[in-house]
Formats: sequence, C-alpha cells, structure tokens
Amino acid sequence: MSGGPLPHGGAVTAPLWLALNRALIAKTIAELAFEEALAPEPTDRAGTQWLLRLDDGIAYRFAAERRIWGNLAIDPASLVRIAGAHVSPAGDAAGFLVDASRTLAIEPATLCAYAGEVLSTLSADARIAAIGRDMTGADFLALSDRILQAYLDGHPKAPASKGRIGWGLADFEAYAPEFSPEIRLFWIAADRTVCRLSLEPGLAEADLVADSLDGPERARLAAACAAQGVDSTTHLLLPVHPWQWDNKIVLHFAGEIAARRLVPLGVFGRAYLPQQSLRTLARADADGRLDVKLALTILNTSAWRGVPGQYMAIGPAFSAWLADKAARDPALAGTVILRERAGAFYPHPVYERIAAAPYQYREMLGVIWREGIAGRLEPGRSAMMMGALLKADAAGRPLVSSLIARSGLAPEAWLERLFDHVAVPLYHFLCRYGVGFIAHGQNVTLILKDGVPCGVALKDFQGDADLVDQDFPEAADLPEGVRETLLRRPAAHLLQHLQTGHFASLLRFVSDALLRSDGLPEVAFYGALARALRRYQARHPDLADRFRQFELFAPTVPRICINRVRLSLGYGDSNLRPVPRLGSPLINPLHRAEASALVEAGAAIGVGAGTQAGSRAS
Repeated sequence: MSGGPLPHGGAVTAPLWLALNRALIAKTIAELAFEEALAPEPTDRAGTQWLLRLDDGIAYRFAAERRIWGNLAIDPASLVRIAGAHVSPAGDAAGFLVDASRTLAIEPATLCAYAGEVLSTLSADARIAAIGRDMTGADFLALSDRILQAYLDGHPKAPASKGRIGWGLADFEAYAPEFSPEIRLFWIAADRTVCRLSLEPGLAEADLVADSLDGPERARLAAACAAQGVDSTTHLLLPVHPWQWDNKIVLHFAGEIAARRLVPLGVFGRAYLPQQSLRTLARADADGRLDVKLALTILNTSAWRGVPGQYMAIGPAFSAWLADKAARDPALAGTVILRERAGAFYPHPVYERIAAAPYQYREMLGVIWREGIAGRLEPGRSAMMMGALLKADAAGRPLVSSLIARSGLAPEAWLERLFDHVAVPLYHFLCRYGVGFIAHGQNVTLILKDGVPCGVALKDFQGDADLVDQDFPEAADLPEGVRETLLRRPAAHLLQHLQTGHFASLLRFVSDALLRSDGLPEVAFYGALARALRRYQARHPDLADRFRQFELFAPTVPRICINRVRLSLGYGDSNLRPVPRLGSPLINPLHRAEASALVEAGAAIGVGAGTQAGSRAS
C-alpha cells in the first residue's frame, strides 16, 4: 500500500512512514523521560512493560528496558496509543506532541514550531531510509567520512534532529547531506576596512582561494573582479553559502551592496558536499586541504547556524596552540587537531549596533577555513565521525559492531582502544591544560586502522571549547586574546562537558547499541572505560590534584536537560543560545562499573579461598 507522495518528490510506503514515526515517538518519550519531563510507570514486576499517562485520558503503552544511565530503551514496534476505550498502534510523532502538550506545558506557538521540526526530521529520515535500505555494514565502512555523512541520522539526543527551520523542499534537495548535492560557492568581495580577517602565519589569502578554485576558475573570478572594478587592496574575496546569499545577504545587506562595500561576483570553483552540520562543506573530490564552514541562518537542533564574530580573531592561534600541545605531549599521541587556518567575519552595520540583538542577526556573514580530515590521514588509515558508530545497516546492525568484527578483537579490547584514543585525550586536555571540549558525535572523528581505533581528530573550537577559570601553568603560553575571548568556567562545569557532552550524549547510545546488537552488558562497556581512565591516571601521578578537581568516578553526575529547554523557551528570539537545565543527579556508570568489578573480584577471592579450605580439609 502506498502512502502517497512525500517531500523530495519520492513515494514513501505506509509501513515505512509508520516505522519512522514509531521510532521517533520512542526516541521522544525516552529522551524526555531521561530529562524528567515525562514519567512513564512500569506495569510489571520485571520492569519491561510501561505506561505513560497523559492528560485527557490519553496514554501510551510500550515495552522497554531500563539502561545503566537510568534511561529507557523502548521497542518502537510495541508502542500503543490509548484514548479512552480506543486502542491503536502509535504512529504519529507530531500527534504525540499534541497528546503530551499539557503534560509538558508547551505553549501553542512552541508546539506548532516544534511539531514542524519533527515533521521536517521525519521527511529527512524517509530520504535517509531510502538511500540506505540495501546498505550492509561493509558497504558503509567502504565509504569515506565525507560520503558516509549523507547516510547518518543526526544527534541521538535530539528528537527533532533535522528541524531545519527556514528550508523548503527545494532547499533540502539542493543543500541537505542526504541528497549528496554538489554545492558551488557564491563569492563576494568585501571591504577590508569593515571585514575582520584572521590568517594563520604564513598563509596567504590566495592560498584560500586556490583551495576552492582551480586555475581556469581563478582566472574567471579574476575577470569578474576586473569587470566589477574590484581592487584587491581595498576588498578581499569571501565565499558565501548560496542559500545564505539568496535568502539573507542580498536582502539584509542590501545597503552594503549598494555602497559597494560588498560586491557580488557570482558562483565559482569546485563542488563541495554538505556535512552533518549543514554549514560545513567538504570538497567533493577530496583533493582540497580545507573544509569551509559558512554562516547559514536556519534553526537546526535548537540553534541558529550562523558564524559568530567574537571568536574570529583567535581561531587560527588557538587551534595552532592546541595542535602544538597534541604534537609535543606524549599523552596526546594520535590526537589530531583540525586547525582553523583562517576566518573572516563581516558585521551587519545595523544589527551589530543593537544592544542584546538576537544572535542570529549578528552571525549572518562569516566563514571559517578548517583543515579537512582527509589531508591529515596517514596511509592505511580511515576516518569516521563518531556519531556514525550508531548507524544501523540494512540488517539493523550498528557500525560499531561491524568495526569490532572487522578488527578481530574482543568487544571489550576494542572498546579500550577506543577509549584510550578518545576519552583519555579529552580528559588529559582537561586535567593538564584546563581546556574542556563539548565532544559530541559530530565534532569528534575516530581514526581507524583495519577497524581498530588508533587516533582521534578534534574540531570546532569556537563555542565548543572553554577554559577552566583558574590559571593552569601548563596553559600559560596561550596566545594573546584567547584567555580573554573564550568562556572561563568552573572545574565542575568543564567536567560536565566531558560527562554530558561525550559520555551521556554519545557513549550512552553506543553502549545501548552494543547491548542490543552484541549482547555486551553495559557494565562491561563502562568497565572498559573506567580501566582506560584509571590506567591514564596511574601514568600521571603528578596530576593527582587535578584528578580530584575533575573527579570522574563520583557516585553521581549531573543530569543535563537539553530538549526541555527548547520546549520551555519556545522559539522567541534571544541574544544567547539556549542554556541547558539541570535535573536530579544520575548514578554514574563509571562508579557503578567499578563497584561491580570489586564485587566480582571479592566473589572470586571468596570462591578461591573456599576451594583452598576444602583442599586443606580433605
């Protein structure tokens, strides 16, 4: 039976549409329950059958299991909607939000906007399901990182992971990663007296242009500059996302264009592929050294995706400092910093003058040139964005399972390699240098050899990295302006970056995937993480005070609530990005794993002692 045409010109069957909606309802209930906004109740002693009571006599029944973080792993196929005496399969994700709106205290305007994000996400999910329906794990692993991103599912914590407010059907097809469009950049000439430009030492503006344009295209661009009377001494060349040019720049910067402080030149250069973040574009032919991150004023996963100007001056210097630490510090062996080689920002002449202006109006025109992962890989190495570990193939098997199988290692041995090369460097940057990364699945790239983790690449240091609010001697050589520009946060706050940004927002889903697919107990997963971190601590006794300051093994960790903020704040304009809220404390899986290991060790000692006593008695 056909469900009729859906966005992107394709026909989606009714069973697929039902499955996508059920999966999204399960994700929404699970994450909002994890954030304590919903309160499902177990209906059996085993804790496998659950009921979520909502207002107006509506309830949802489902099968689920409690996981080590306290979250529910819900079976989407079990979801049933109960409305009075009427019981039916649950299959309307946007309708679920309406059912839950009073319980969640969502204002009508927020409800409509969030439902729109959910419907947009479902539409993108349908396309992703269509292009990946026959793909095996081996097929996915054969793809380069920049190609694989077309098949990925977005942030696992965010139900509306592909909201993309501001885009229509044609924009999805022209600019969304799941369509693998080849995007060519729109180029403008910008007045040097207005534009803020920051270059890595030794890098020339011509190098940036050459990375995007081959010889003939550079000649064509030069001819366009000559035809427009653009002088390189007064104007510099900037790429703009073509959607941003058509929908924002040409309208909001019309006065700058009229005054010829901004001069449009046209579309030039090589093709790029959009990555998961939408505003980051990677060269389609993989020969370019640099990715470009371009302002894109659409709202996606709760934030407008512009390019902020306040970090522009420090980007190259800060990332070069991080890269120097990674190169010199043996504890960071295998860690690659994808340096921000250059950045440019053009402030809006009016919005910049408005005190507390909504941030999206002040982030419309900017670009960051950043190293791409392809140019940093040694021979025989491959790369995979860490969020891709969760991607399921046609048989439902996550790529993390396929990698473990390819490696030939036992699951826990593979995981310890993973943690040695990702969690340990993140923790070392925190304890040695006081730098905390919000290391979610999209800004951390795993480096592999024959399926085995052998390194990590880190990126996005503008807004996803903060400094501790103390002066660590190891960070005394921070470049000028970095300490003054980046946020300085208490140790406990930076520790949350690791515990929440990486452990709870990424590893929580990886441990669940391995339990579902391979039957690996979660206590074994976090036991492997604990062992990797304890080995690291044993190698660095000089950091004992810092380990106490950044204590990873406490009995509880903070519960950070992200989705609840969007539902409570709504979609009104703000001068700041949404700030997460705190819920009740979570039991720390690392603490639980170590306690379990002690119990097992004690039991083994007891069994051994009993055996010896029996031998003596006989």
